[in-house]
Parts: sequence; C-alpha cells; structure tokens
Amino acid sequence: MRVRRDALNPGDHIFSDRCKRFYFHHGTVTKLNNEEVEINDAVIHFMGVGKSNNQIPCQKCGHSSRRIGVVITCLECFVEGHSLYVYQYDVSYLKLRFKRSGSCSTKPCKAANEVVEIAFDLLKKQSFGKKYNFLFNNCEDFATYCKMGVAQSNQFAGMVFGFGLPGLVGYNAAKGIYQGIDEGETKLSTFLWEFFALLIELP
Repeated sequence: MRVRRDALNPGDHIFSDRCKRFYFHHGTVTKLNNEEVEINDAVIHFMGVGKSNNQIPCQKCGHSSRRIGVVITCLECFVEGHSLYVYQYDVSYLKLRFKRSGSCSTKPCKAANEVVEIAFDLLKKQSFGKKYNFLFNNCEDFATYCKMGVAQSNQFAGMVFGFGLPGLVGYNAAKGIYQGIDEGETKLSTFLWEFFALLIELP
C-alpha cells in the first residue's frame, strides 16, 4: 500500500521500487537519536554490494554505497527518489492472490517496539545470515524476520515459484538447499539467478 512519509511509524515494514519496478528494496522504520545525529525517519535495512547509488556520503546520515550488510540510513537514502509503500501483514489469502508478490503476508506480525528492538540488535551484531544474497538472504528476508521472526522473501517466491502451496514448497526447498551449502560453494545460487534472469527475458 502506497504511503506518505508523514504516515510512517516506528516498526513499519516499508519497501521502495528499483530498476523500473523490477524488484523492491525493503527495510524497517525506526528513529535514531544519539550524540552525533538525530533522524526521526530512519530506516534499518540489509544491503548488498551495488544496491546503493550514493557514491558520496549523505550529509544527513553518512550513508554511502561503500556500506554493506545491515545499515541504518535516513529515509531519503532508503528511497533514493523512488516510490514508498508499507508492507501489510495478516491479510487474507484471497487478498494475497491479487497483490503484487513481496507486498504483503498472511502471517501476523510482532508489536512495533519488538520489531524495532530486533532490527537494532541485528544492526549492532551484524548477524543476519552469512552474507547478502539476492535470492535467499535479501532485504525482504531481513524486514520480514524483524516483523514476524521468520525470514521470507515473498517477492522472489511469487515471481519464480508462484503463490499457493506448490510455490511455497518450491521456494522453501530451494532456500533450504542454498542454506545447506558452504559459503564458498555458491554455484547453485549463481545458476538460479541466471535461470531467474532467463525467465524475465521470455516473451
């Protein structure tokens, strides 16, 4: 659901389009108040190499494309001039069928203060998975984990495997295989990414 920035609340799961809506970047709304900076609309999100266009550190939050992993930035650095949406939880399965993949979940979510606490804990410990992976350990996995304690990328699952029980089984099976591979053995992930790119190119 599209949202104005003044309607955001700490603990909200938000997302913003990238690459002409090819995919969406996800994060968790919070506030940052310390001796160095005060940001009322800060966002904690999970970044991989090349996911940010900020070459020069932001004057407001200090973020730049050199920072990867779990980061905290201002809302402007999160959105990068694109649209802003809020992720919905506890929606009906019927509603899910008509929503874009990666925009909502049928599962309930945690209380806002608990969501923020989890996000800050992951930021402090830099402990969200081994490393960023576009398919199986991405920004939506991070945001959904903060919200409901389960990392799940509906965006990827819906686009590649489809909704419903077969899609969920396919996604979880593929993710389980990926998680069972040692960090140095990423050929399966590369193959799946190439397969995903091929599907996008099909008429």
